[in-house]
Amino acid sequence: MQKVDLTKQFAYRLRDTLIAAGYNSQRSTSGVNIHKLAEMTGYSPQICRKYLRGQAIPEPAKLTEIAEKLHVSPGWLLFGDSHYDSNPADNAVIINRNLLHYIFMQANNLYTGERSSQEISDFLLDLTNDISQINASEDQSKKIIDLALSSARHFSHQQGSS
Repeated sequence: MQKVDLTKQFAYRLRDTLIAAGYNSQRSTSGVNIHKLAEMTGYSPQICRKYLRGQAIPEPAKLTEIAEKLHVSPGWLLFGDSHYDSNPADNAVIINRNLLHYIFMQANNLYTGERSSQEISDFLLDLTNDISQINASEDQSKKIIDLALSSARHFSHQQGSS
């Protein structure tokens, strides 16, 4: 099984979403008008170019901002779609016990916000499923978990201050 290059997959989803939103350009090697992305986000053209080349992933706050402006979820932009079939066996999630324990320990402080237990449980289930589908080392997976949880906390704080 090949390892998923998270930054490249992010770049593909970002590019496809930008093209679907009308930010395409025939002159750009990425197929996207990088200056429009920079203008839309307020980020430099250099960092936008790195995102589209698969050389960088935005920090959680920036990822959330980009996703909001493109009307997609940060989780989808970072991890992609999960496809569920009607067969219950296909809905099984297989994850390393240490990673599942890590998710539970790190997610503890999500329950102190204004989100309902149902929303938090759904988020954690989706995160667990996403992690189970990424073929990465345990350390890489923990970094992805930290990024997702940090993004969720950031988003919760922004919702609470609105």
